[in-house]
Amino acid sequence: MNLEQVGYSKSNLLFLGFNQDQGCFACGLDSSFRVYNTDPLRLKEEREFKDGGIGYVEMLFRCNYLALLGGGKCPQFPKHRVIVWDDLKKKVVMELDAESDVRAVKLRRDRIVVVLDTLIKVYTFTYTPQRLHVFETYENPKGNVCREESCLTLITVPLCGQVCALSARTARAPCWPSLTTNSAKSKWLTSPMSTRK
Repeated sequence: MNLEQVGYSKSNLLFLGFNQDQGCFACGLDSSFRVYNTDPLRLKEEREFKDGGIGYVEMLFRCNYLALLGGGKCPQFPKHRVIVWDDLKKKVVMELDAESDVRAVKLRRDRIVVVLDTLIKVYTFTYTPQRLHVFETYENPKGNVCREESCLTLITVPLCGQVCALSARTARAPCWPSLTTNSAKSKWLTSPMSTRK
């Protein structure tokens, strides 16, 4: 949860999120990030930064790679840049720049998903990432996205009143009306929502 976006400002905590199996959670702070084991609860890793805060931390299970976004009053990294941090090497190993602020990042062993206000971009998770797909979405300033790990399905809202399950492998998107709309029919998209690269 991005605490910076919901107006939580009583501490230096900017972000709190669990890894894929909820065995660990990460905190983004105004001058560091921390990774904790959940059972037993203990600090696994901490990285201090002198220059700024971390507003988002995405873990890849329990492996050494973390996706970081700058945050807080003085972000450690520009908010339009995704940083992939290798915690074994204690350094940045990859950077992805976007045309606007990045709202969320999701990791999988073979994919990096970057969520912007109205786009979701899917990249290969390699030392030289290649963009595979670009999906247009409804305005999403909080970066809300849900991920199903086994097949990398992303739940998004492409239009007001719709919910889509995007397959990042096939670029196909079955869409359904949300529970608040009166439409009873599902709309199935059989081509990518966008071919922009």
